[in-house]
Amino acid sequence: MPDLAPAPRQTPPKLVAVDLDGTVVDYHDQQATRPSRAVIDALQAVRDAGVPVAVITGRAIWGAVRTADDLGLDEGFVSASHGAGEYDLGARAITHQAAVDAATAVAALVASDPAVEFAVEWDLDGWWHTKGFRRDFPAKWAGEITIDDLVSRPAPRLVARVDSANRYGGAERCPQAMRLAEGAALDAAEYHVEVGYNGWVDIGPPGISKATGIARIAAHYGVSSADTVVFGDAHNDLTMFAWAGWAVAMGQAAPDVRAAADEVAPSVWEDGVAKVLARWF
Repeated sequence: MPDLAPAPRQTPPKLVAVDLDGTVVDYHDQQATRPSRAVIDALQAVRDAGVPVAVITGRAIWGAVRTADDLGLDEGFVSASHGAGEYDLGARAITHQAAVDAATAVAALVASDPAVEFAVEWDLDGWWHTKGFRRDFPAKWAGEITIDDLVSRPAPRLVARVDSANRYGGAERCPQAMRLAEGAALDAAEYHVEVGYNGWVDIGPPGISKATGIARIAAHYGVSSADTVVFGDAHNDLTMFAWAGWAVAMGQAAPDVRAAADEVAPSVWEDGVAKVLARWF
């Protein structure tokens, strides 16, 4: 059955926000992927019209900046790590970071599954990780650390990972990661938890999400949620879907993600972002 949606928004937005993986680039796995010329040109047309473009992603800052550069975004803001970090592309500097105490979370996650491994994000260093953390995806690797080192200072993002055969970018969240998170039962008043696809669980500061990330950027530009259009493809995009005046889901997104959007674009492989933006720019 085709997705049912209201008539397409006709009024051009005053702020455009895009997720990265599964939205402007293919899902990353064994190698980094680059945006198509159609998507790059579409975002340039937005900027040529005087409308800012923001990146809102679950990636760490350094990974987000890499793709923002590929997109030709030499100004504006990136909200990374599910809203915990913000980076000014023009100034080439971190402009905001929220942090969480990892110690209690690590103890609960180890109790849930003693085989869990960890990585942590500090500033622009790259991933600091425990010995058994699987480095099976393209990233900036800072080095190996012990659990004691990992919990020694606050961080905007802690990653817990268990073995899983679940495919990155699939339609369903990873069942092994769900069991890990449910077993740890972290207090929502102290931690924001995002369960990913392939054994991956993100732990960040409470009250922080993609919605708070885009709201910070919109406030910088003096743009309301009603005048903001967001593009995304995954469950971690649902908070910004609820916040924005117009939410666009990618065609390959899971049914519940598409159902939460105001509009469903063609898939990432069909340059869906470019095709929707062409209606306004």
